[in-house]
Amino acid sequence: MGQKKTPSLGRVLLWTYGFSFGLFGLYLLLGGRLDSPGFALFALLYMWVPGLVALRFASQEGLRLPLALRPNRYWLFAWLFPVGLTLLSVPLSLPFGRWQGLKGLQEAIPNLQPLPEPLLWSLLLLGLLAGATVNLLAALGEELMWRGYLWEKLKAQGFWPASLEIGLYWGFWHAPLILMGYNYPQHPLLGAGMMTLFSILLTPALLYVREKGGSILGAALLHGTLNAVAGLSVLAVERTNDLLVGVLGLPGLFLLAAFNLYLRRRGF
Repeated sequence: MGQKKTPSLGRVLLWTYGFSFGLFGLYLLLGGRLDSPGFALFALLYMWVPGLVALRFASQEGLRLPLALRPNRYWLFAWLFPVGLTLLSVPLSLPFGRWQGLKGLQEAIPNLQPLPEPLLWSLLLLGLLAGATVNLLAALGEELMWRGYLWEKLKAQGFWPASLEIGLYWGFWHAPLILMGYNYPQHPLLGAGMMTLFSILLTPALLYVREKGGSILGAALLHGTLNAVAGLSVLAVERTNDLLVGVLGLPGLFLLAAFNLYLRRRGF
């Protein structure tokens, strides 16, 4: 039997960006916007394009992507780490925005009846539930590529160089959505750069969980839970500047940089 041909990384990325950006262009041509009823479905499909590309090339190469369902303490870390980021980012955001508690939730859902303040934080429990179920499955589409296939291809470079390269590719993949106004509606252009920085700084935590936890599912759990709870950090604090408030703003970058320094000092 002949050896299976290994495609270049450039070819894999061309497929990933080509299909992802093509899907985005089709969504726009069909009149889709952030506030369109079909945006959630489009976002799910967009997240799974990299995963489908990764599965195709991994199968072609005979490359095994670890998807063992064996929860361990690193999975628990993956589940709770986004909650810690969210809670810690709130006080760090207060120099840049005023505390507004449930007011932000009621503005986001105009017809919502007045609710007690503690309910805002009880939403973290719903976020944990979503992060371990539907959000995990959605995030798995991305993780199959970024912390799955690409990590297998780049890990020989070492943890930190590979994290930087994967984070750059991942950040660039977000660009169409960010330029559309997603996550940083006040600063879509600067937001694309901010999202790339965020992607670079978050990648070591995701790779840490993926390696220590022994499965891409651990990284998907962290990613999915973060997607579920991070929004609370901008509901609780007035979003005067979306680059300076919340998990995706300056506080989140600071906290992730601190965690990466901790990993580095531990010799990871």
